[in-house]
Amino acid sequence: MFIDDMKNRYTYLNTMKNIVWEESLDRPHRPALTVILHPDLEPVFDKLMRERPTWRFKSNELVHGGADGAAITRDAVRFDIYEGDEKLGQLWRETHWRDNEVRYCFNNFRLHKERQRNSVSYTTKPDVAVKRIVKAFHMKTPSERAVDAQNAVREVVSNIVQEASWPVRKAKSLIEQEFYNYATTHWDEVKHMLGDKADKIDLPSLVQTHDDARHMQEAVSQGNGVNVQLEPNGTYATSRPINTGFETHSYTDTTLPDHIRGALGLLKLIEDKDSIDNVGARVSATLYYVMDKKEEPG
Repeated sequence: MFIDDMKNRYTYLNTMKNIVWEESLDRPHRPALTVILHPDLEPVFDKLMRERPTWRFKSNELVHGGADGAAITRDAVRFDIYEGDEKLGQLWRETHWRDNEVRYCFNNFRLHKERQRNSVSYTTKPDVAVKRIVKAFHMKTPSERAVDAQNAVREVVSNIVQEASWPVRKAKSLIEQEFYNYATTHWDEVKHMLGDKADKIDLPSLVQTHDDARHMQEAVSQGNGVNVQLEPNGTYATSRPINTGFETHSYTDTTLPDHIRGALGLLKLIEDKDSIDNVGARVSATLYYVMDKKEEPG
């Protein structure tokens, strides 16, 4: 919508009142502030209004100053171009950071689809800017409106589905968790209820494997185990994370602790990136993780 005076106040920047600056009514009125069309844009707007007399131009860029009552003038440099209430695209003036060259930049959905490199279209010549804008900016065709309508419908329906899905996912998650907890303690009953679907499922074994894996993860994060590296000279370098870094030791075949020796004997029999419950994991042929030995019950 070009004008919405229920939400915004407007300052007309020309006598024809087709170039306006828009400011939200939520912002305090600043009588000392004067907003004008930037002088560099005047030749562009003059030619555009001659070529397209029905077009209107609106700037709603945020402008600072004037709140203290001191008179101040600001230039409006960024505008949306409208035909009726349909937005055709954007036009703005900027100064290139490298050489202070004035650029007239413009963009709309057609130009965006055509471009392959630059993020916006621009020129340093007002006449060229006018020609390219007049060529590319026009009201959408029925086909383009149909595409917009389809995209809008898809977006709304997608949001509706998403909002409707969240309570279902939440309920499903709660039911699954409760059913899973029940199944872990009443597996024979649940297995009978599931029938053929549960023939290849050994839930107690799966739960135990999962618990063992989590136990190993906790041991690694809490430092309840050692990393063992087999060095080229035949020694064993162990490291354990502690608050100040790592506690390290070097062992030979004769000094290697029995617990680590026994664990390595088992871990060397499995494949890389595999593990043995309550023993450790084999990372590679030269790197192993050995969990601390459990204390024997007294």
